[in-house]
Amino acid sequence: MKRISATPRKTPFTVNRDDARSLLDQVTDGLREAIVRGYYARGDALPSSNELVPMLGVSRIITQNALARLTAEGWISSRPGVRSVVRDRAAKQWRGHVVFVCPDGDENYEETVIAGALRNRLSEAGYLLTQVCIPPDSGRRHDFTRLDVAMAQSVDLAITMSVSPPVARFARRRIPFVAYGALLKDIPHSAVGVTRLDLGLAMPDFAAACVAHGVEEVVGFYWNSTMGDVSALLDAGVQVRKIKVRADESGGVLIGARRAGLDVFRRFLAKGRPPRGTVCFFNDDYVASGALMALSDAGLKAPDDVRVVTFANKRLGPVYVRDLTRMEFDARHAGDVLSAAVIQYLRTGAYPQESVVGPVWIEGETI
Repeated sequence: MKRISATPRKTPFTVNRDDARSLLDQVTDGLREAIVRGYYARGDALPSSNELVPMLGVSRIITQNALARLTAEGWISSRPGVRSVVRDRAAKQWRGHVVFVCPDGDENYEETVIAGALRNRLSEAGYLLTQVCIPPDSGRRHDFTRLDVAMAQSVDLAITMSVSPPVARFARRRIPFVAYGALLKDIPHSAVGVTRLDLGLAMPDFAAACVAHGVEEVVGFYWNSTMGDVSALLDAGVQVRKIKVRADESGGVLIGARRAGLDVFRRFLAKGRPPRGTVCFFNDDYVASGALMALSDAGLKAPDDVRVVTFANKRLGPVYVRDLTRMEFDARHAGDVLSAAVIQYLRTGAYPQESVVGPVWIEGETI
């Protein structure tokens, strides 16, 4: 039996809080590179997730997830109660390599869940996934450094959640790519497949519920106009009014959205309780969380005083004392649909023609 070598008391890399990559990406990339360069050789034990916390100054959930990624990629083997050990690279033969390109930011719940589903499903099917986050354009050009490094290796397929910026790079390297997302009008013909996110998928059910419950008007509070455009309700004879929610994101995107929802709905209620035939719709779950706080603060309840429908992310909320009537999006299911379509293409060369995901209508108690 090969003797496991002693664990080094430090890592050959540090975490940079100003790096465009997430902390999880930095830790995973750093450990992977240390294995590739031989700092951790075959049979060496890596520091445990607990030991990496003070070494790198990150949380235990980050170090646990980084080690889990390296295990899924075949770099290390690990068992409960036993240190992670560097494997012989011949022990894992990948069928292919897929690069997943997504917007930067740990606050993107959809991106995080979909990336996890892709990593798990592709690994089970024998494919290695590399996730690349591209910093958003803030008056300067996008930073494609990490994408170029990933594509310097052999790449069988790229998946992009940020359609336009990386497409030219795929074309130059003749890498087939798949697009996932809601704004896919400008997808070039070179895309081998599209999984479309239809955020209005539950709108016909919303319209039917409005008719069934005698709803005369829907007041839509929207932060992002692409998420569930209530204009479609006009075809069902329902009047529509829209109120723009403007969030101050300087203190954090999610806190800003909740605060904006609280403020805008508090002002709305200050003008008087809406008529019984009116439904208030929040097209963002964080905005809805703030608005529900404003509702409670005013001493009002849904649906007794105000009828409410909201967009929601499954397993994330928002949460209310009554079962919310909602258009609910399941990011895990979307990741599974995208994964199945990608694996079909990798195995057969054909991408499913109708690959669509979106929210479903769940009629709770608040309409």
